[in-house]
Amino acid sequence: MQSNILTRAHGVLFLVSLSLFSLMAGCTSVEVEISEIIEVPCVPEQEPPYASGTAFLGVHANPSNNDMIECSTGTEFTEVWHVLHGMGLTQPNTFSPSGDTLYVTSTNPDPDGCRLWSLDASSGEVIWCKSYPSSISQGAVEVDSDGMLYFTADADLIGMTPEGTERWTVSFEDVHGEEDAPWGVHFTPDGHIATVTASGVVYLVRRDDGVVLTSLSIAERWGFVAPASMDIDIDITPLLPQPIQDNIAAVWGEDAVDGAGGGFGALLGAGEFCDNTIGISGDGDIYVIGGGLDEDHGALVQILVEGSAAEPQLTPGWFTATHAGSATSPSISKGSRYVVVGDGASSATFMDPDAVEAAVKVMDIDACNNNTDADPDPTRCAVAYSQEIERSPMVGAPAIAADGTVYFWEFGLDLASEPDERDLVAFGPDGVIWQTALPDDLDWNSVMIVSENHLIGTASVVTPSEHSLFAVTFPQTTEDYTVLVDRFTGELVWKGAQSDDGTATTTIGKDGSLYTALRGFLSTLSIEDRPTLGLLKFSPTKAP
Repeated sequence: MQSNILTRAHGVLFLVSLSLFSLMAGCTSVEVEISEIIEVPCVPEQEPPYASGTAFLGVHANPSNNDMIECSTGTEFTEVWHVLHGMGLTQPNTFSPSGDTLYVTSTNPDPDGCRLWSLDASSGEVIWCKSYPSSISQGAVEVDSDGMLYFTADADLIGMTPEGTERWTVSFEDVHGEEDAPWGVHFTPDGHIATVTASGVVYLVRRDDGVVLTSLSIAERWGFVAPASMDIDIDITPLLPQPIQDNIAAVWGEDAVDGAGGGFGALLGAGEFCDNTIGISGDGDIYVIGGGLDEDHGALVQILVEGSAAEPQLTPGWFTATHAGSATSPSISKGSRYVVVGDGASSATFMDPDAVEAAVKVMDIDACNNNTDADPDPTRCAVAYSQEIERSPMVGAPAIAADGTVYFWEFGLDLASEPDERDLVAFGPDGVIWQTALPDDLDWNSVMIVSENHLIGTASVVTPSEHSLFAVTFPQTTEDYTVLVDRFTGELVWKGAQSDDGTATTTIGKDGSLYTALRGFLSTLSIEDRPTLGLLKFSPTKAP
């Protein structure tokens, strides 16, 4: 669902999207012996217009959404600070070119409160903050090599200086003249801003002044339609346990639960044509997942960028049919050989997840471009290899390496699991490489980052309650951790306790520190827990 999560790109249940009780951005420092902290440099080369040496560039780590970071990470960490208490972080933080400043989008229960933050990376202190609509939290800030910021809020794409001054704003409208919300941004190899809106229109925008260079409507060009929406006409508020109602009211206000019925389907790709971050291959082609041939099907579409850098043109490539709805953005491997999606998330997932066909599917881009794939139609791309999801459909984009190895996690939307059920899987063209059930009853529950030696994300121990709604069993309590897993064996390397659960990717700074965004998805759904939210920094204490 940016695939995020709790954005429609990475998420579940609008009614439990989270921020919390505090109206201020609190900051907690942890007493740490400075001598314990070491640097584990993470400064991979990056292509313009991104700043080279910055490991984490935006949603899913880079414009290809593949969640791969080309550096080795430490094997043990210590918490340094916890800031932005009460602010729900759906998406990961990003960095200034120097790495000294963090940029964060968040929720905020105060209608006029800050939702865009500039933070000091060393201390976590607020440098400046700005108030924007709550939709800003559904995308991350992307930063170019000049330090300029770019982000979306409601129907606007905004360019900003590092000091927080707006340079320009461009607003998008659909064919009916209504506001058309863009789903985050990525930069193309030509240096343009690329985004896709809720109605499925892809735009290329000039970074200097916000001029729209070209656009393409997927719905009009392919004749596709939005997936069917799951609307619930009854007020489901009385069906929720009172502690969860209290959480939601504290986070979003007393009226927040009333629109929850429609939120079930919308956050799984139903009701809007597109609600996932675009992916951009190394050669500049664009991949979007959204609506399909009918309401029961969606599609992954390839859009070719042709013409010159000054006058680009968007033209249709091929498409792959999917199920209606998706909570995963397309992920493209380095070298642009493969693209992977998690398929199967839909409105039906909440009602009967066991009846939903779910799989992680990989397409061979070279084969489809040359029409040597299994589908003889040159306008269609066949699945090259796949792996069935054993639990209910995943939310969040899988990671993929240059050789086609895919890493994904299993954590069902029913929030139920057994200790011996697999949590993590690595598979490739020849099948499963390894799969593992995490120890200590841990369940992986965030988008993962893959470094040269680890899978990095968050996991929780969920104690189920006796309360449920549809197929969702609410937690009684959770224990939450940032975790490192060996990339080649699936063995748990380290876990660091934290006060809340996360859903977004954990980012990596230039010194090897980890930054975990807390969204409190499980905490808000739980009977006893109260989410803390915010941003955590862990610094390395042991080298690889």
